[in-house]
Amino acid sequence: MYSFRSKVRYSEVNKDGKLDIPSIINYFQDCSTFQSESLGLGVEHLKKEKRAWLLNAWQVEFIKDAYLMEDIEIGTWSWGAKGIYGHRNFVLNDAKGNRLVNGNSLWVFTDITTGKPVIVEPKDIEPYGIEPPIDMTDYGRKIKIEGNGEQYTSFKVRKYHIDTNGHVNNAVYVQFATEYLNDDIRVKVLRVEYRKPAVYGDVIYPVIYRDGSSLTVLLNDEKGSGYAKVQFIY
Repeated sequence: MYSFRSKVRYSEVNKDGKLDIPSIINYFQDCSTFQSESLGLGVEHLKKEKRAWLLNAWQVEFIKDAYLMEDIEIGTWSWGAKGIYGHRNFVLNDAKGNRLVNGNSLWVFTDITTGKPVIVEPKDIEPYGIEPPIDMTDYGRKIKIEGNGEQYTSFKVRKYHIDTNGHVNNAVYVQFATEYLNDDIRVKVLRVEYRKPAVYGDVIYPVIYRDGSSLTVLLNDEKGSGYAKVQFIY
């Protein structure tokens, strides 16, 4: 496992002083990026190779909350790769090693010149090593919706939403979706299904589906095609 330590910052907490969900996703993404950079397989290497690991799906389980000024440790490891896919787990622990958050993710290895998936070669994955996956409930990669959703006001992608791939950052979609989550909800599981990348200037049309135990946010384009689906289970 690759890991790094941090302290919960004021800029990362919600109104209750708890580490918020988008910040947790950012910690996980940073951790995997740090590992890749430490192995010489980071951003510049991938640019030279005309490759990118694009996130396809998240499943994150929230066990306990972390609070402002709390010491935390974030960890990640690969638990396998097959074909065009790579699998990666994440954890967030407190200073005593108690588990606060579990995460599982699915990535697609992509040719950035064509935008099409490519087969993962041994040189692309072997330096990471392989460790056993976390025992987590598998909700599946696809987020299913039922009934009629409620259309909300559209909004435009801004420059500060964009990452080094030229797309809306993965964590920003989650941040978009939290706008529609009631403040009194205690989220147990986050699921995200990424469909196609949004870029600067795109307009996002949110459609919201609610039931007694979950909130699902579709982040669509003007034709109703999805950029991402975000689901909060409580």
